[in-house]
Parts: sequence; C-alpha cells; structure tokens
Amino acid sequence: MLTDARSVPSGTEFACDLCVVGAGPAGIAIADRLSASGLSIFLLESGGFDPELATQKLFRGVNDGHQYYRLDACRFRVFGGSLNRWGGWCRPLEPADYLPRDWLPGSGWPIREETVEPYYADTARLCELRDSRFDLDAWRDRLPPSLPLAGSNFESVFFQYSPETNFAQVYGARLLTDPHVRIFMYANVTQIVLESGSRRVAALDVATLTGRTFQVRPGAVVLAAGGIENARVLLASRADRPGGVGNEHDMVGRFFMEHLHVPAGHLLAAANAGLSFYRKAFYKGVRIRGVVTPTAAAQDRHRLLSTSIAIEQASYNFGTPFLGWPPPVTFGPIRLYRKAAAGRFKDVVETLKQTAEQASGLSMRARTWNAARLARRRSVPNAASARVYSLYFRSEQAPDPASRVRLDDRRDALGVPEVRLDWRVNPVDVGAITGWLGIFDRDLRARGLGEVIAPPDGWETGIIGGPHHIGTTRMSADPRHGVVDEHCRVHSVDNLYVAGSSVFATGGYANPTFTLLALALRLADTLRDRLRKERSLHSSS
Repeated sequence: MLTDARSVPSGTEFACDLCVVGAGPAGIAIADRLSASGLSIFLLESGGFDPELATQKLFRGVNDGHQYYRLDACRFRVFGGSLNRWGGWCRPLEPADYLPRDWLPGSGWPIREETVEPYYADTARLCELRDSRFDLDAWRDRLPPSLPLAGSNFESVFFQYSPETNFAQVYGARLLTDPHVRIFMYANVTQIVLESGSRRVAALDVATLTGRTFQVRPGAVVLAAGGIENARVLLASRADRPGGVGNEHDMVGRFFMEHLHVPAGHLLAAANAGLSFYRKAFYKGVRIRGVVTPTAAAQDRHRLLSTSIAIEQASYNFGTPFLGWPPPVTFGPIRLYRKAAAGRFKDVVETLKQTAEQASGLSMRARTWNAARLARRRSVPNAASARVYSLYFRSEQAPDPASRVRLDDRRDALGVPEVRLDWRVNPVDVGAITGWLGIFDRDLRARGLGEVIAPPDGWETGIIGGPHHIGTTRMSADPRHGVVDEHCRVHSVDNLYVAGSSVFATGGYANPTFTLLALALRLADTLRDRLRKERSLHSSS
C-alpha cells in the first residue's frame, strides 16, 4: 500500500509491528525479506520516486574537515536511495576485517565473517549476481591468469558487478502490492520519542514539507537512512535524552570513515606481466574486474591498513556522473540518466556518463594527465612505453573518534538541526598507501614483473571519498565503545535497530553495499523471530 504522507491529517496516529526509516537498499531489503512474515511493516521514505530539490535540501550541512562532496550531492532522498545510481561493485568484507588488530586501536567487530556469510547467496540474488562466490579458486577456469604473486605480500582478488540493480524498480513494485507493507512517501522522522522511564521507543514524530505532522507507534524501529542521517536522527532526538538517543557514551556520530580513493603512482609493467585479469570485462556472462590487495598476514606484518590497487590506463581519473555537483544543476540530467539506465533511452546513457565524467573534476583530470606524462618520461627504457599504468587505490581508514558527524546550530525546513561533518584523513591512512607502494615495488622487481614509479609530490591532495559513509553508529560488544550490539540493536534501547554501513566497526577495502545488505538480511531474520515472539507473548497474556 502506498500513502503520500502529505495527505495524512495532522495529529493522526498509526501503529505497526515494525517501522523502517529509509527506503534505500537496506530498508527495502529488510521490508522485502519480511513481507511474507505476517508482520505489519511501515516503510518511511523522505522523498518521492524522482529526485526533488526541496527534499534534497534536507541533506544540507557543513564540511569542516578534509575536502569532501557537498552533503546534499552525494546521497539521494528518493525511493530506492543511492542505488538508483551506483557502480554495481560487489564484494564482501574479508574475514580478517572483522578481527581485532593489536596495532590498530578501535579494530575488531563483535561478530565474525561466518556470522554474515550465510546471507551471501541471498545478497547476491538481491544484487542480481549470477554467483555468490568470491573465492578465486572457484573462478580460475572462467578468468584469465592473474599476476604470479604467490609468496609475496600481495594477492589478486576480484569484484563482481551487479547490473546496477535499481532496488526501487526491482523490489519496490512487489512491496507496493503487499498487503502487509505500507509505504509512506515524503515522510521525514524528526524525533524518536521514548516511553517515559523505559528503554523502548514509544513513537516516531513524522513531518512533511507541507506542514503535516503525525506519529507512528511501532513495536520496533530500524533506522536505515544512511551513514550520516542515521547519526543525525539519533543526535537530534533530545526530548528524552539530552545528548540524543543511544548517545550515553558520546559515541553517536563518531568514527566516520570513508574509502580513500586516489591515483598514487604508476606501474611500469614487464613485457611478460599479463594484466587482462585487472581489466573490467565480461567472462562467461559475468562482469568482473580484478585488483591487487595485500594479504591479511602482510597487513599484520607491516602494520598497514587494507587497500585495493586497481591497474588502470596511465591517465585514469576517477569520475562518477553528477557526484558533488549542486543539485539544481544535476537533477534534470539525473532524471534522464535514470531513464536511460532503465532502458528507456539506452542510446543516450553512455553519452550521459561520458559527458558527466568529462565535465567533473577537471583539476584532478589535469593532475592525473600530468602525472602520467611524468611517469612515462621517467620510465625505462622507452619514454613512450605503452606499458605504463596508473595505480588507483581504494583504501581503508583507521577508526578515529575525532572524525565525526555533529549537529549544527542551523536547522532545515522541518526544524531539525543540520549536520557538521568533520572528516579526518590522518597520517596512518596516507602512510598505508605510501607503505604499500614501496612494498609492491620490491615484490614486483623480485619477480621480474615490473616496477613502481612513485607519485609526484602532493599526490595526497587528490584523495576523495567513495562516497561511502561508514562507522557513525558502530557495532561493539561494549556500549562504551559503540552504538549498536552484534544484532544491530542500539545498546540502550530495546526496540531500536540500525541498518547500513554506519554499523561497520572497520571498513576494509571493499565497497560496503554487499556487506551492508547481508547484515540487513540478518537483521530482518532477527526481527522476525523477536517480533513474532513478542506478539505471541502479548496474545497469550
């Protein structure tokens, strides 16, 4: 059932078993997983089916730290969330990412990879992947050979590419017709209201930009609004707890992490170094690309953070259509892009992508062209060598409590405080990239595979984010060190849960989408069991 929240009379109260806040990938996955459970489910979405400027402005905020995207231009308030337009990169976190590292403060999850792995097959189906396996041995007969790195500090792994599955289109239709699911569009949660003197959510205050206000009284709540907005809603809910809900130990909003994206150095490959594995291509109908990563043992040995190294054309420049552009400029092209990606105007989709990529990041593009030119000049023996490749890093960050989301004094159109993002990029983050460059160079030379041409001074200024919003409601066994427990439940509230990459304790190198979806499916199963049990207890009492 679909409801336009702008049509709901002010003062209305609704009740449901579960209310999910945010119809992005995690929220849709949870609602879809529970649609046959018999539970009554409300799914609240701030936007509509297409991007709209007035709604998008609710994302506005201030960047205090390292250079970053506009906060109203790197996530989308629209049904389906940011998976309306994504790159399709899929790979789970590595088993070692869940483990504590004695040299890395803040590392270690209260769960292990085997807790999440049972959900990989269903996550792969959600992302429309043909195979849920990411073990290279299971794919060797389908892929070209990778670099012979056995015995080195590195290994080759691969990403599978989803066909950029649009969750709104693929799964939204069946949710809209499900009698147990009610979707509210243009519905914004402004406050989490707790029962007096208890550890439970009593209600959610909901408002629309047209001035309508109402309440939802749920049996349980899942915040699935994104890594910045999840923290914002908790911090802004100060009616019952002055520091915000779940923030008794000042942990909400801290540990904001990204994946550092940056071209850093070049590879001068030997003639015998086959690199086909590292190109994006279709292999037996599956879109794949390989990367080089340090092994878990090497990370511990050298005490360096995880990373992936993509081998790209010499002047490769990261480009994502429309990211970071002001919404008033981009929403028209975005609508056309979405139609094209959905197959309605297939003949223009590539043109749109290329135009956007060429127009964005011109200074970075100039810098990478110049770096490639210098690398060729420094290469041996042929200055015009065709075997010069860019090394593009997508690197983990160390957990830092000072890297955080706070509330600002300014308020949005609904009266909710805007956010201030203080993203920190620290020497340990940058040092991991320079450290792996030197080690990669030694390992390549020892095997006769080539050598690394170091990046020019100032390469660090090219660092940008994924944009992947990680860690602001991190998972921990101890409430003093995080916001949610191993079941994604807020430590201090019995019926409040959080979904998405904001619960990650560390980020690894892999894009977060696959893992956050697996965690969302696990959370859905937890909620099914708990809510059915509560319903049974209430009916028998």
